[in-house]
Amino acid sequence: DPIIAFRGEMDTLQGEILLAQLAVAPYLQQKLEKILALARNILRWDVMQEPAVMDALCGLTPQQLRSYSHFPQEHLGHPHFMPSWQDGPEILWLNRVRCAVRRAELAAARAFQRDGKDCIRPDILLVLNRMSSMVYILMVEAKASHQQGG
Repeated sequence: DPIIAFRGEMDTLQGEILLAQLAVAPYLQQKLEKILALARNILRWDVMQEPAVMDALCGLTPQQLRSYSHFPQEHLGHPHFMPSWQDGPEILWLNRVRCAVRRAELAAARAFQRDGKDCIRPDILLVLNRMSSMVYILMVEAKASHQQGG
């Protein structure tokens, strides 16, 4: 069942966030805790058939999340980058979390698409998309910090 597959991906996402929290700096642990809380809310919103509402994540509105992730040089002072093993475990763990968010987003798209009709939970898809943006922003912040020696 696609709903069960989606919920399984959400469980996997939570596990990846928890493991990443063991490998990152304290300021990132705190931000990942907020992302974890949002992931848990997504499951609740799905099960309880409640609207998915995200006013802000880690202090950024959905519009800001999109802008920061699309234009990191402008907002964060560091350009887009492709992760490399040389970036170290912190960035690679964040990348793993981002991949897990994307898998959950794809599972949600399959689960909430009914008989070729419109998506029945575009709100959940949007929240997952913005969650992915937040994790990418954390990756860019970590990369910039590492290059500055921080």
